[in-house]
Amino acid sequence: MSLTSQLVANLKRFRLVTFDVTDTLLRLEDPLRQYHRTAEEFGVTGVDRRRLEQCFRQQFKAMSSEHPNFGRFSPGLDWQQWWLQLVTRTFGCVDQGLSPEKLERIGHRLIDIFRTSAGWHHVDGAQELVQSVRNAGKCVGVISNFDPSLPKVLDAMGFASKFDFILTSYEAGVMKPDPGIFEIPLKRLQIPADQALHIGNKLDFDYEGARNCGWSGLLVNDGGNQHSFASLSHLLEALKTQPIQW
Repeated sequence: MSLTSQLVANLKRFRLVTFDVTDTLLRLEDPLRQYHRTAEEFGVTGVDRRRLEQCFRQQFKAMSSEHPNFGRFSPGLDWQQWWLQLVTRTFGCVDQGLSPEKLERIGHRLIDIFRTSAGWHHVDGAQELVQSVRNAGKCVGVISNFDPSLPKVLDAMGFASKFDFILTSYEAGVMKPDPGIFEIPLKRLQIPADQALHIGNKLDFDYEGARNCGWSGLLVNDGGNQHSFASLSHLLEALKTQPIQW
């Protein structure tokens, strides 16, 4: 994969480039359809898709409030139990008559699915962008609000050897945009903040979170500022062909 002189020039100031994962590099394969399909595999039929979605959103919000960061500091609750509780509460919201044993089997199956390529697909341009940054000689990492299974997910999606480190919010003990998660790789690598760039899709968590810590940032959405791009492919094309004002 060839590098343009413009891409090299744009990244020259950076020694470290990090990426968000969910909806930046990878996107979930219709998770509610997967919930619905998995329930049917265990004999739970006739689940209303709209009601399932309402319950999932409600229970995910509640779990995230009651047990932040996938239960990182909740006594007696590890990240897998966090997801099992979410599945149980979601389906319990839809149908209170389901047995705990069946809900646990559904939950374990869903945990397994979303750690494989069956649960995810690549965002267009993701692999090319990560490889281009690696080819430019940068330290390349991940900073993601995710549970400890993220390395397994990235491995399943062909990213196993593409990152020098993978930092999850669970490992960090804080979630983006908390400054603490951005400070960890700087300390580990002895790199000043102005030599670090973070690329993500959320204005508050990724772009502002990074910039508030002295990093540079690029945003993959239609945010409308000079560092915002409609897609990873547009972002990569800009890095290759036009000067970026950091």
